[in-house]
Amino acid sequence: MEYIHNWWILSIIIILVVLILLFWSKSKKVKPKPADKLYIEGLRALLSGDDTKAFQRLKQVVSQDTNNIDAYLKLGDIFRKKKRFDKALQIHNNLNLRPDLSLENQMEIRKSLALDCIESGEHSQAISILKDMLKSNETDFWAGSKLIYEYEETGNWEEAFELRERLTRDKKEKNQQILALYKVFLGKELASKGEYHKARLAYKEALNYDEKCVPAYIFLGEAYRSDERLEEAVESWKKLAEKVPKAAYLIFEKLEKTLFEMGSFGEIEKIYDQILNRDPKNTHALFALATLDEKRGKTEQAQERYALILDIDPEYLPAQLSLLRIHQDRGQTYKAKHIIDSLFDTCPSPSTNFICRKCGHNSNEPLWRCPNCKSWNSYNI
Repeated sequence: MEYIHNWWILSIIIILVVLILLFWSKSKKVKPKPADKLYIEGLRALLSGDDTKAFQRLKQVVSQDTNNIDAYLKLGDIFRKKKRFDKALQIHNNLNLRPDLSLENQMEIRKSLALDCIESGEHSQAISILKDMLKSNETDFWAGSKLIYEYEETGNWEEAFELRERLTRDKKEKNQQILALYKVFLGKELASKGEYHKARLAYKEALNYDEKCVPAYIFLGEAYRSDERLEEAVESWKKLAEKVPKAAYLIFEKLEKTLFEMGSFGEIEKIYDQILNRDPKNTHALFALATLDEKRGKTEQAQERYALILDIDPEYLPAQLSLLRIHQDRGQTYKAKHIIDSLFDTCPSPSTNFICRKCGHNSNEPLWRCPNCKSWNSYNI
């Protein structure tokens, strides 16, 4: 009997031990590891924009779990965001040296390294990393677009051209315009070295991609002028007036000066009339003609043109000021006062200002790429 009693006691003890072990095992599975919990808190902090809390949690995570690659990546990204590029590069470079990384981890590390180099201005390193990424995956649009940006920033126009043409063949019209501008910028670089023939070839290539590429016509004319080929310079600028009348005012001064040197200044009026035939409300051409009228003593005709300009655009400042001068010269005080009052009411910006429609950057000269937001063709020229 004593043996049976002892056996029952032992059985009960065994059952209790098994139950305790089962409960402990179950509770261990449900309860997350401390590092996992901290990692989740860090991710939530990142999503809510609390970088300080995220940094603290992620730092705790990697101290407990050195295999959490993503936590290391995000720590480095926070350093980059705070402009601590040395720390960001150190973390991401150390990760890159680890053996047995998955392909996904390798790509994410390269991505972070590329961003570190881009934002710290280490363009040659960024280009090297991005080129390697594209070698691994030719369809990696992220790496491709970043590499195009780096080529643009470093003035590698031929490389930018080839890569953009390859990666964006499906976006035809907009792509053609930017490709044309690459050729223009390449031409400008060649012209700055005195290689005007090569520069002209680049500008002509630009026009093959976009026949309405305004700067290509402008700089093509300038390249001809630099080689004292004045007639061809004039033809280039006249072609701009024909293809893009609204932008022709950008070369009015160049045209007038060159035609004067050629002894053909009388042709300028014909050019302005041709522009107005294509674009009757072209205030710039009307103003140029009115200015010529004034120089020739045809004040009445000039005054009519200035009035016509203000019918089209009541805030066209050059016409307002010219009319004001005429009224003052004639002693027409009431009319002069009316224009002055109008100027105070409207306070227009000078017509020579160019404003980026993407970011609002203001320039007093025409630009083809915004220096602030890096947008192409954003000045409505």
